[in-house]
Amino acid sequence: MIINVAHRSFVDLDRPSLQFAVARVAWHEWGHALAFHQATASGVEAGSRLLELAPPAMAEAIRSADYPQREYTHEIVAETYALLLARRRLKMIGRPAWLHPEIYELVRRVVGWNR
Repeated sequence: MIINVAHRSFVDLDRPSLQFAVARVAWHEWGHALAFHQATASGVEAGSRLLELAPPAMAEAIRSADYPQREYTHEIVAETYALLLARRRLKMIGRPAWLHPEIYELVRRVVGWNR
């Protein structure tokens, strides 16, 4: 994976913020790779229903990006994986209260999340 740290999204960030932002992009993209290879057909088919269970900001970001329905599950897994890894860096483990248990269990199965 190549991440362009000269992209305008990263330009005004201080070093710690840049490191975090680049790591978050990498985690998200790795979550995609895992989702594409590990998600079941039934998990992918459940994308629209899962989107209804997703945190509102996540669901809105996915809807506004005009992803096809067959990509909803992959996007949910990738974004949730990145968020869970960011929480882990802050020593926060377990399912956050704002994350629906079904999405948490999906991510656990697809990416091998153990906490």
